[in-house]
Amino acid sequence: MSKRFRLVPTVTLQEDIGRLEEHIIQRELASSTPDDMCLFGFRDAVERAFGILSFAPHTCRRYEEHREFRELIIPFGHGGCVVLFAIRDADVVLLAARDQHEHDYR
Repeated sequence: MSKRFRLVPTVTLQEDIGRLEEHIIQRELASSTPDDMCLFGFRDAVERAFGILSFAPHTCRRYEEHREFRELIIPFGHGGCVVLFAIRDADVVLLAARDQHEHDYR
C-alpha cells in the first residue's frame, strides 16, 4: 500500500486559488458565450490534481530556481495553473499557485 501524504495549504495558496477563480469568473462574464459551469470544472481539476499529489508528490517536476520545491501542473481549458509545493516528511506544503501564463510566483 502506498504512503499517503497530508496536503497542507498555506494562506498564500488559498489566496492565489481565490484570485484564479475570480479571474475565471470575470473572463466568463466578459465572454459572448459564458460557461456557467467553468468554475466548477476548474475546482474539479484542482481536486483531482491534489488527489494525485496526496500519494505521488515526487512525480512532479522540480522548481528550477529552488530545487527543494516542486511544481504540480494542473491542466484546465487552454492553459491551467501551476502549484508550487514542498515535501516535508509526510506533509506536502502547498505554497503558491499561478496561471500557466504568468511569469513567476508572487
